Amino acid sequence: MKNAMIAKPFVIRCMGIAVLSMLSVPSWAENGILIRPHLGMGYTNASGEGTSGRSTLIGSRFMLSAGGNKSYGLEVSYIDAYARQDDKPDTEYLAVGIVLEKKPFEFLNMGIGTIGYLGMGDNTDNPFGIVTNLGWEPEYKGNITPYISLRSEWIFDDTTLKINTLSAGIRFRF
Repeated sequence: MKNAMIAKPFVIRCMGIAVLSMLSVPSWAENGILIRPHLGMGYTNASGEGTSGRSTLIGSRFMLSAGGNKSYGLEVSYIDAYARQDDKPDTEYLAVGIVLEKKPFEFLNMGIGTIGYLGMGDNTDNPFGIVTNLGWEPEYKGNITPYISLRSEWIFDDTTLKINTLSAGIRFRF
């Protein structure tokens, strides 16, 4: 219950900051808005109890340019930490948070963010966590670009969940 009281204001603040930052038209008018839907499959490992198994992820990032090769925005994803495994705990989350990204080279994408996780289904916990990603995103002149990313998440709940996911998606530039 205490986690729920902490996570909900955190998620509301994240969404509020993202919305306010997206209203700053000069920051994104030149480079446009990036929408990056993704899906992935990976592996979950929990500290303490030692439960581990397959995980799935589907979601999207809504990004704005921060100048040059940097961007920031909002991520909304659905995570099933133990996908289709009846012998594992029902651990599903709606993940919402702020992410920052940088492309240090034309093809390399890296990012980090703070995420609030809202428990779904039988899972009533609402922890917070950190997400990082390192991936390949070629620089095409067009508005549609594929990408592949290795994503790592640390969800700080009763036990710390470590989720590594290989995700793929398409970036749309508007």
